[in-house]
Amino acid sequence: MLGLILNPLRALAHRLENKVGKRVIRREVHAFANHRRTLDLGCGRSPNADAFPNRVGVDIVPGGGVHVIADAHHLPWASGAFSQIVVSEVLEHLADPPQAAREMNRVLEIGGQLILTTPFVYPVHEAPFDFQRFTAYGLSRLFALAGFDVDQIKPLFTEEQTLAILIQRVAFQRADPAPLHYLYLLVAHLLYRLSLGGSSPRYQDVNRRAAGPFLTAGYLLLAHKPRPSKKDS
Repeated sequence: MLGLILNPLRALAHRLENKVGKRVIRREVHAFANHRRTLDLGCGRSPNADAFPNRVGVDIVPGGGVHVIADAHHLPWASGAFSQIVVSEVLEHLADPPQAAREMNRVLEIGGQLILTTPFVYPVHEAPFDFQRFTAYGLSRLFALAGFDVDQIKPLFTEEQTLAILIQRVAFQRADPAPLHYLYLLVAHLLYRLSLGGSSPRYQDVNRRAAGPFLTAGYLLLAHKPRPSKKDS
């Protein structure tokens, strides 16, 4: 009898994990699919390999789809070697983000694009190599100081989706009894279904409304390397 209840919940858990987290990030990154020479930095298991076939997969440890073992803080390429850089769910694991951002800028050609996703309101993961989270303002400052022109920063998840992800991670990262584990997943699924977007109250003031999600599990950043100004050249 218990199996009749738990088996559908297991299937629901699998759908929730794909839909709320990984699938959203994958869809956003793959929207920029092209054949440009791409540095896939911190590629891990290379979930973006099919979107960027002319890529060089780089990580600090070996893995499927990793072509070069290298440190993001000291990249082994000449300046301007790539026309595009993809950095997906990596920034939080870098010990020195400003140095890594400068290296990204260095190996990118003039006019080249940076596509980056990073978590914001999200649990500690891959400990002990989880060092920081950035607000949208922190991301903008970080990459502007590294020499990029930041074109767009957008939240990837609504408030409801963010709460769903947090509850989902409680279920996946804690050793709770099976019924409680699947109860968390069910609550997360229901929260996701409530995701309507739009304006939300903040600071408990009904007269102040956020222009967009003020609580998000992650961001997408788009930036490019500008042509040096005459005073810089």
